Amino acid sequence: MTSPILDLAGLTLEVNHLARGVRFYSQVLGLEAVHHDARRGVAEFSVNAHQTLTLWEPISRQRNDERLARLGARGASHLHYAWQVPEDSLERCQEILSEHGLPWQAINLGTDEQPDVGVYFFDPFGHGLELRAVNLQDERQPYFPPWTLHRPAHALPVVGLREAALAFFDFEAMLERLPRAYGFALAKTQQDRNFAQFTLAREPERDGNGTPQRWLYCWDPQVGLADMLGGDHALLRLYADVDAVERLVQAAGLEHGRDDLSLVVRDPEGHVFEFMPQTQQLPGWIGK
Repeated sequence: MTSPILDLAGLTLEVNHLARGVRFYSQVLGLEAVHHDARRGVAEFSVNAHQTLTLWEPISRQRNDERLARLGARGASHLHYAWQVPEDSLERCQEILSEHGLPWQAINLGTDEQPDVGVYFFDPFGHGLELRAVNLQDERQPYFPPWTLHRPAHALPVVGLREAALAFFDFEAMLERLPRAYGFALAKTQQDRNFAQFTLAREPERDGNGTPQRWLYCWDPQVGLADMLGGDHALLRLYADVDAVERLVQAAGLEHGRDDLSLVVRDPEGHVFEFMPQTQQLPGWIGK
């Protein structure tokens, strides 16, 4: 079955100090804050013309986003997620992390003949970040291809969000539910641990070797590579054929809501997925 999922649009992180988060993501990753509301505990960054990163600071008796509150949306805790950087930039990325005083770890996820190195580090809130080099001319392009962007010299040269990893207590139920109830395209599983990889595209695709595609990783609560954890109560925004996803969600009987902006679905494990049409402008880019 062709997946109705088109691409990764954004993700939301839970932080305990909004100002510290704004400084970190502005200085280390060079992201532009397009919306910052300290009273509501919300900051949103543009990653590129089609992706955003959002920070939510929980505030007592207050909702970070009233539109999503009915479905209990929260920012993810201890989320492992990855950024795309241009080929041949990883050595400079390591230097930049060291200049900011951030410990990092490099792991070859490929082979000696075809290395595919991930560089891992943490933000101040326990979210595990990864940098992966992508070939911007690769024929395996996502729906919204990444391209080189200008970042300050002191910042990492990120060009897009690559992946997010979510934790699921009932791994087998998740493995059955995500393709059936949402249409996610399963790319692979692993024999030695509860790990599944979904391509955020119409068709499943093999990972690695510089592909600029985007991904959803799912595993049971475990410590992964470089001490990374899958996120709890994550909020992911995805481009999709929204009507097709809604039909699947309704057939599965999942809690959901839809308005003029998007379809929002609460997964039984507490994650919230927001599906939006590819023609929808992201918040913060309206009028740009």
